[in-house]
Order: sequence, then structure tokens, then C-alpha cells
Amino acid sequence: MSEVDLRPMTLGEVLDRTFKLYRSNFWLFAGIIALPFLALFVINIGLAGVGTGTRAAAGTVPSPGMIASMVGGGITFGLLYLFLLGAAQAATVFAVSDLYLGRPTGLRDCYKRVGAKAIRVILILILTGLIVGVGCLLLIIPGIILLCRTAVAVPASMLEDSKSIRSIERSMELTKGYSGQVFVIFLMVWVLTWLVAVIFEVPFAFLTQAQHTVSFGTLVLQHLSGFISQVLVGPIGTIAFSLMYYNLRVRKEAFDIQHLMASLEPSAPSAA
Repeated sequence: MSEVDLRPMTLGEVLDRTFKLYRSNFWLFAGIIALPFLALFVINIGLAGVGTGTRAAAGTVPSPGMIASMVGGGITFGLLYLFLLGAAQAATVFAVSDLYLGRPTGLRDCYKRVGAKAIRVILILILTGLIVGVGCLLLIIPGIILLCRTAVAVPASMLEDSKSIRSIERSMELTKGYSGQVFVIFLMVWVLTWLVAVIFEVPFAFLTQAQHTVSFGTLVLQHLSGFISQVLVGPIGTIAFSLMYYNLRVRKEAFDIQHLMASLEPSAPSAA
């Protein structure tokens, strides 16, 4: 087991450790987050192929059975994508936890621990989306505050094995007094997402606009660029918020001392 550095961190230290974990374990995090976006990439390529075929066969009216199959397939793939996205977020949290606490980890090990917890992640994202949406109706600022206060709900749920509503309440408890730091993390993730999208996706967007009839190959390249940008940026926010979860527990609950005592318990002589 590697050396564990459990101590209160400043926001700068949280961000620094985020990028250190990301760089030193890039292929682990990229492999975890690639699963849902690979499914989305396949869906987009399939839709592009259908669109190309439809244009080639212009004038033909699709049958009701074909329409029903397309709608059913879209719903099925949409649900699959949501499940895989929840599983990828949960697996990323487990990977960060193992690395932060000095435990050995791997892509398969992280996904083994997910199971039905992926559904819980989806419920948390839906509930927090509703909460933030209601807050945004109250002149935007309350919505931003609620977004920051619920930011560590997924790490809390996965690492404490708590239900959806309890994990949101737990996030509210931990982030009290630290909304500003959480907002900076959100802002950083947004800026990185925008920059990577400009580098990888915008050139192909201009290319498709310049063509009167977009070819299937151009669409493939466009969706491939989107897949690459999503894989590059996707893990960063989850890594940062997972580290922030531990940082808040160290600051407010002395988690570093709890972890030290727990690690010493197995080596203590038994009362028997």
C-alpha cells in the first residue's frame, strides 16, 4: 500500500491533487469514463447512417413498424446510456477513493463495486437537477448555491452506501460554508470543457456547416471528435468532487484520524 497523505487541503491543493491523479492514472480514468460515451458514439454513428440512408432514399415513406422500431430503439439506447453514465461516475468515485487511500485499484475492480448503485447515481442526478432547477426559478443565484451544496452527493452515496435523498442531505451538511470553493471547481470544469470542445469539436462543426450535403465520413469524424473531448474532460469533475468530499470530511469530521485508527485496528492484539 502506498503512502497515504490525509490532511486538510486548500482549494489549490485539491485542484493540484486532482490533476496529479488524472495525469498519473490517465488510462484508468479514461477507460472508466469511455464506456458511456462509447455507447453514445455508437448511437450517433447509427443515427448518422440512418440519416444518410434516408436522404439517399428520399421520397420513400417509412412504415409504422419502422417508426416504432426507431422510437423503441432510441428509448432503449437512451436508458442504457444513462445507466452506463451512472456506472462510470460511480466507478470513478471508487477509483479516486482507492488512490487517495493508497489502495490498489483497477478498471475492472472499480466497475465490480458498482452494480445497481448506478441507478442510485441516476436518481441523485435527477433529484439534484430538480432541486437546482427550482432554485434557478428564484432568480438564478439560489440555483447556483444549491448546485454547489449538492456537489458531493454522488461520492457520499457511493462511499457511505447511503440512499439518494440521504446522500443529498449529507452533501448539504459537508459543503456548508464551502460553496465558494465548490463553485470554483464547477467553473474550472466548465472552462476546460469549453476549451477542449473548441479544440476538437468546433473545426468539424464549421466543416459540416460549409458542406451542403454532409457525408457520412464527415459525421463520423465529428462524433469521434466529440467522443475524444468527452473522454478527456469527463473524469476531471468527478475526481475533483470526490477529493473535495474527503477534504470536507477531514476538516469537519477528522476523517484522517478515523482512517488511521481503523488501519491500526487489525494489527492490535485481540482481547481474547
